[in-house]
Amino acid sequence: MEKIVLAIIILVCIVIIGICIAKKRPDLIVDFLLRASLGTAGIYLLDFIIGLGGYNVNVGVNVITILANGFLGLPGFILLYGLAFYYSMS
Repeated sequence: MEKIVLAIIILVCIVIIGICIAKKRPDLIVDFLLRASLGTAGIYLLDFIIGLGGYNVNVGVNVITILANGFLGLPGFILLYGLAFYYSMS
C-alpha cells in the first residue's frame, strides 16, 4: 500500500512539473518529443542495419533509451550505441 501511495505522489508531482513547464516553455516539450521520436526511429533503423551485417549489437527500445534520446538527443543516441558496443565486447 505504501508503494502505491508513493507512486501516486511521484506521478502527481511529475504531472504538476510538466504542466508548469508547458505553460512557460512549450517548445521544450516539443523538442523533447521530437528528439525522443527521431531517436527511437533511429534505434530501430540502426539495429536493423547492424543485424543485416551479422553483428550482435542491439540497443532495443525501452523507457530508458527513449528518455536518453529525448533529453540528450544525438549525444544520447551515440552514448547508447557506445555502451552497447562496449558491453558486446566483454
